[in-house]
Amino acid sequence: MLGILENHHSFRSWLPKMERVTFDVSMVHFLLMFGYKLFSLYYPLFLVSIGLSLVDIGGVYLITYSSIAFFSLVINHYIHKFDPVLIAVGGISGYGIFSCMMLVGQNIFIFYAAQIVLGFSAAAWMISLKLMLMESGPEKCGSGFCWFYSMPHYAAAIAPAIGGLIIWKFGFVGVFSASVLVHLVNALYAYFRLSADSGLLKKGSLPRKGQNMDRSRLAGALKILSHEKYISILATSLFSALMLVGMYRAFLVIFLESVSHEKETIIQIISIASIIYLPVSFFTVKIINKLKTYEVVHKGIMIEGAVSIFLAVFSSILNFFGILAVLIADSFGVLLADVGTSSLLSRKLKDHHEEASTIDTIISTFFPAIGSLAGGIMISMVGYQNTFMYMGLVVFISASISFFCFSRK
Repeated sequence: MLGILENHHSFRSWLPKMERVTFDVSMVHFLLMFGYKLFSLYYPLFLVSIGLSLVDIGGVYLITYSSIAFFSLVINHYIHKFDPVLIAVGGISGYGIFSCMMLVGQNIFIFYAAQIVLGFSAAAWMISLKLMLMESGPEKCGSGFCWFYSMPHYAAAIAPAIGGLIIWKFGFVGVFSASVLVHLVNALYAYFRLSADSGLLKKGSLPRKGQNMDRSRLAGALKILSHEKYISILATSLFSALMLVGMYRAFLVIFLESVSHEKETIIQIISIASIIYLPVSFFTVKIINKLKTYEVVHKGIMIEGAVSIFLAVFSSILNFFGILAVLIADSFGVLLADVGTSSLLSRKLKDHHEEASTIDTIISTFFPAIGSLAGGIMISMVGYQNTFMYMGLVVFISASISFFCFSRK
C-alpha cells in the first residue's frame, strides 16, 4: 500500500494544480480521516445504544474537543523544539491507540481515557499539518487550506460504507481493527513523505530541536490580533457558528432519525453528499482566491446560519434530495469558514505561524465542544427544531453585522 502511495505523481496530474507539500499534507489528512470515519458516523448512535442520554453525548464530545484545546497549548510549546513531522506522526499513531483502546472493551475508565488520548492526538496532527501548510508558502494560501479541509469529505464518501459493511460482518471489533491498520500505514507514509517535504518549507528551519522557546509568543500573537479593527465582532459570529457546528456533529444524524428518516437512508445521503462534494471543492478552489479573506469567512458563516434555519423549518417534509442539498450547502459553508479563518490567521500572524496554527486549532475545537454540550441541554429543553432555529438566527444575524462592519473598513 505504501508503494502505491509513493507512486502518486500520475494521480496528481489530473487534479487542479496543487503544490507538493499541500498534496502530501492533504493525503495524510485523507488517510487519517478515512481511518477515523470508518466508525465515526455511527458513533452517536453507538453512544445512544449503550445508554447515554443526549446531555451525556454532549459531555463526551466536550471531553474530546476540550482535550484538543488543552493539549494544543502543550503542543505549541514542543512544536518550537521538535520536528513537526514527528509530532504529526505521533498524533496519527494516537488515533491507532484510540482504536486499540476501544477494542479492549467498553470499561468506563478506558472509554473516557480513550477520549483524552483522541484529544491529544488530534491536537498534535492538527497543529503540525496546519503549520506545514502555512510555512510551505503556497502561492494561494486559501487554495491550500481548501484542499486540506476537503479531505474529510472525500473520506466520508467511502469510509462509512466500508465501515458499515465491516460492522455488519464483524461488529465493532472488526471496524476498530481496520482503523488501527489504516492509521499504522498512514503514520509510516506521513513520516517518509513529510520528512522529504520539510526541506521545502518557507522558513527552512525544520527540525527545530534545540530551538529556544519564547513563552510570550502566544500572548504576543493574541495581542496582534486584538489590535485588528472589528475583530471582536468577527470572533462573536465565528464562535457562534462553531458552536452550531458542534451541535451538528453530535446530533444531526439522531435528529434526522427522529423525524422519521431511516438510518440506512441517512448514511446513503451522507455518502452521496460527500461524493458530490468533490466537484464542489474544485469549484471552491477556483473562486476562493478571488474573494477577500474576510469575505470568505463571513459568507461561510452566513451560509451555515441559513442552512440551520432552513433545516429547522422544513426538516419534517424534506425528501431524500432535500436533505442531500442541505448537507452539501452545510459542507460548503463550513469549508468557507474554515479556509477563511486559517488563511486570515496565517496572514495576520505571518511571523508567528506556530501560534497561528495553535490558535486556529483551539478555536476550531473548543467552541464546537461547548456547542455539543449546549446542544444536548437545549435539545432536552426546547427540542431539535427550536435549537437549530435559534442558533441559526444568532449565527446569521451576527455574521451579517460583522460583514457590514468589515466591508466599511
